[in-house]
Amino acid sequence: MKKIIYLIIILLILSFVLPQITLGIGQLTKPIIIKDVLRGQEVTAILKLFNSGDKEVTYQFKANGDIKEWASFYEIEDKNLENAITEIQIPAESSINAVAKFTVPEDTPNGDYSGEVAIVSIPVKDKETGKIMATVFQRVGRKVSITVTDEEIIKFDATIIPLKYGIGKNEPLRIKVIYDNQGNVAIRPDIQLKILKSNETIFNAIFPYPEDEKAVRPFERKVFENLIEWPTAGQENGRYRAEVKVLLNGEMIEEDDFRFIVGFDWSKFLASIAVIGGGNIVLAWFIIGGVLAMLAGILAAFYKKPQFFKAGIQRIKSIL
Repeated sequence: MKKIIYLIIILLILSFVLPQITLGIGQLTKPIIIKDVLRGQEVTAILKLFNSGDKEVTYQFKANGDIKEWASFYEIEDKNLENAITEIQIPAESSINAVAKFTVPEDTPNGDYSGEVAIVSIPVKDKETGKIMATVFQRVGRKVSITVTDEEIIKFDATIIPLKYGIGKNEPLRIKVIYDNQGNVAIRPDIQLKILKSNETIFNAIFPYPEDEKAVRPFERKVFENLIEWPTAGQENGRYRAEVKVLLNGEMIEEDDFRFIVGFDWSKFLASIAVIGGGNIVLAWFIIGGVLAMLAGILAAFYKKPQFFKAGIQRIKSIL
């Protein structure tokens, strides 16, 4: 009896977490829960859609409940969400992402609103005969809950990632930036970059948020693959430090720093590594990995049985 109860509980949990699939049509059904949305604000959610069948299918988007008139749908490539769609095609045995946007009307009272976004299979015509191949409509829904408030919340994380820490001669320093907006206000952060060599500032400038990019919407994660470039032409080879500050309306929100090398020759570095493997760089990395694994094993053994380490020290002292 207990086994049956445990099995039922596991199935219920999986029904909320795993994709729900019905005769080939499916989408991730974990509820969309969005809190603290301002009136007149736009928020988005990613829809993960699946087609486990052996033929391409067309899904039609539907919304119902309190949020029925708030929802619109877009292809994942439409980054600015300018061209709404009502249906989408998914190739056989594959998955695809789409975007659901919810626009809260200006006159919406504070409170909790619920509904559902769903995909519905639509009839497919045979290209040769023109006849309908599928007449049974299949539908998979995903619950939506949106809480509307009138309190502005500014909260976001910024991740600063240099594309390289070793930069070749005359090659620019390129920095990737990721913004994760967890508040309910659209943001346009600026970046202040300071470059130092031997603790002397040689560059200090503010890079404004790109004018041609829309602000980071509430609850949106936006990636800028190459937001900042600092030219190294004319700079001396050597070690540098970068100090990065994330600014919003002139106020510092986050700061980070990292070190990098200018004049780093990757070809010479890789050539020196390849020598370990007799000219084979893949073999060289395997050898290095094996040595590191062996050292890790030795250190772990000493950690578990420190008496061996002490005995080894005493043995060395007796020899000396």
